[in-house]
Amino acid sequence: MVRGLLCIMAAALLSAGLGCCVLQQSDSTSTLISQPEKAASEIEIPTATQVDVDPERMTLTGKEWSWIRTVYNNDTTVVPAKPNVFTLTFNEDGRLNATTDCNRMNGSYSVDGRLISFSKLAATRMYCPDSQENEFADMLSKVSAFLFTSEGELILELKFDTGQVVFK
Repeated sequence: MVRGLLCIMAAALLSAGLGCCVLQQSDSTSTLISQPEKAASEIEIPTATQVDVDPERMTLTGKEWSWIRTVYNNDTTVVPAKPNVFTLTFNEDGRLNATTDCNRMNGSYSVDGRLISFSKLAATRMYCPDSQENEFADMLSKVSAFLFTSEGELILELKFDTGQVVFK
């Protein structure tokens, strides 16, 4: 088992560019065949934005999705004035929770393949001047389908191919 672990560690170090590998191991010794080519501080570790995600394995549930932008087919783009406050959370039981720059929302959702619909959306009724809540709720009412991108984004497609709401 220790030998297997050392082989796995050596393979990981090689793939990271550290250039070391275990050649031979006995009960008390291991032989190193090369020294690191790069210092650990020089190794590039991909960030979340550099790593591709498999859209086929992504799901709506298990994550809080933050609204990034809405792009309409008339070349209009709407972005949240307050980043990361407009969120959607899809629960396994078909319930939806949302937050806005002013209130909280909840309701139900149903999925049929790539098609998605929201129903019974309700919101708290606190008044907030300059809120984008109505615009956000209107976008949700017009959603017809969804897809995921290799960048880990959730795209909610609007009815009649009028635009896309992008979440991360």
